[in-house]
Amino acid sequence: MRVIREISRAILIILTGFLSLTSILGGVALIAGFNAPPSSELQGTIFKSFLLPGLVLAVVVGGSALLAAILLLHKNKFSYLFATVTGIVIMFFEFIEVLMIGSPHGIARTLQIFYFGLGTIITIFSICILFIDILSEQNKTKY
Repeated sequence: MRVIREISRAILIILTGFLSLTSILGGVALIAGFNAPPSSELQGTIFKSFLLPGLVLAVVVGGSALLAAILLLHKNKFSYLFATVTGIVIMFFEFIEVLMIGSPHGIARTLQIFYFGLGTIITIFSICILFIDILSEQNKTKY
């Protein structure tokens, strides 16, 4: 069980690190207008520009992923809880994005599916490790 847990922890560090890096850079790119979708995609939404979505992507999604990665590296007791929250945050972000602007053909749709899947994987791995910890504690108290 310990080997599975350590491999899962290493995978989570890589996934949350990747998510933090790409979310922060993606948010900054949206704010700066670098390689951003056309503003016409925001018609019919509450947004006038990509400033707020970019800030949410960089600060909320990227920040939570960075915090989870740091906590995982330091083996903090709350690291798997934060990793689970991070997975849910990116899934929620992608869900809201699809509700607001839809799922346009091309790279945008591919990225939406990829990041929703990444959030799902992070959440599943985190919850599995939490269950492994619970089972390990139960086995310790049995004997």
